[in-house]
Amino acid sequence: MRRDVEILPEKKREPSASERAQIGDRLCDEGRVEDAIIHYRRAVQMEGNNAQFRERLGDAYAYSDNSVKAVAEYRRALRLSPRRAAPHFGLAEVYRRYGKLGAAVTEYRKAVQYNPLNPFYRYKLGDALAQTGLMDEAVLNLEIAVQVAETDGFYHFWLADLYAVAGRIGDAIIEMQQATMFAPRDAYYNLRLGMLYLRAGYIQDGVAALERAVRLKPHDPAYHAILADAYTHQGSVQKAHHHYRKAGEMDAYDCANLDRMRRQSADGQS
Repeated sequence: MRRDVEILPEKKREPSASERAQIGDRLCDEGRVEDAIIHYRRAVQMEGNNAQFRERLGDAYAYSDNSVKAVAEYRRALRLSPRRAAPHFGLAEVYRRYGKLGAAVTEYRKAVQYNPLNPFYRYKLGDALAQTGLMDEAVLNLEIAVQVAETDGFYHFWLADLYAVAGRIGDAIIEMQQATMFAPRDAYYNLRLGMLYLRAGYIQDGVAALERAVRLKPHDPAYHAILADAYTHQGSVQKAHHHYRKAGEMDAYDCANLDRMRRQSADGQS
């Protein structure tokens, strides 16, 4: 007599630690950080000695403003892999966010030590050093970043910014020209180039760069006001009046932004 055989459903396989981490990466990309943390934590539970998984968990905690847990995971990652650059960088970012600039510089330096060809690490170190007044070392790190990523306008821009703060206006102009060459549609780069030209006394070049900036960002009242200032300096009164009218009534944010940019134009301070 035939008996029916009961077929049990196949038990679903749990994702591996690597698969868990990949799911966490995807969820982070989608902005679902809390969900990502669940998968990173499971990956760490499955492979507790994997420094990369702990680093990613630390990144997720940092992104969700859980600094205590972020720091703990970065330190665990470094105990497993002391020469790993990314956890040092993660620590630096957390320290800087909470005002511990000296500790941040220490960790940025370690990140650069273990990954010297990462231009973003160099930029962040240079920016932090500039805030502490160590301008020579700051400039050196941005110069290296530019050498490593020579076609990226971002690094040329920030090197130009440091040169301007240091009073090296000629060098600042050269780097800002490079920034606009590699990112020609960046309105702010063109604006800052125009302001540097004006500071150096190159009025026509300054006006031309500011005109480009306004064409790229025609609805920003502060841009129109800066261009109007340049026209006034040039003696083009009608053009100046036109752009002052374009600037129109500015809210508190626009006024503060304009005041900041005028100070930059006058003294080069970021």
